[in-house]
Amino acid sequence: MKIMGIDHGTNYAGWATMTKGKPIDFGLKDYSKIPMPKVLNAIYQDNYDMIRSHKPDVVILERPVHFKNANSVIALVGAYSMVTLAALHNRVRIAEIRPSELKMFTGKGNADKETVAVEMQMLFDLDLDKIAIPVYYKRDDRKGKYKAGDLKERLYDQSDALALCWAYDQKYIKGVA
Repeated sequence: MKIMGIDHGTNYAGWATMTKGKPIDFGLKDYSKIPMPKVLNAIYQDNYDMIRSHKPDVVILERPVHFKNANSVIALVGAYSMVTLAALHNRVRIAEIRPSELKMFTGKGNADKETVAVEMQMLFDLDLDKIAIPVYYKRDDRKGKYKAGDLKERLYDQSDALALCWAYDQKYIKGVA
């Protein structure tokens, strides 16, 4: 069975494919420069084409449950809906993993994104920088707190997508409780 995990978002979205408990491929989509509501069309088109190309048996999404504010509700539910529609239009089954389940299968129940990424790195012997993309400062801070080239943050979307595949594989294919 070929599994595709999609960590949906309106700025960045990660995706991964897996079969027989092993990663096949993964990637990151950058939507950060596309304004709402046009980004929703881009998300739909990209996911429709990607699902059609990879031909998964099932698409796994993280069930949206926590929102910071009304804007994040609109963005995340919009992205979730576009990915769902793309899968439906490709006649591919859709499954959801709750955030608590995802964390349970990828570490501890309270795992943060970095912990999940490190778990995926170790489990599959992957380069952390490939699944948790480093983003660096481009110029020096006037106050001297950071310099160009210092690590600003990581984009964990790919490792989250891979974790979605792994959690689905463990729960539904291997039957791990």
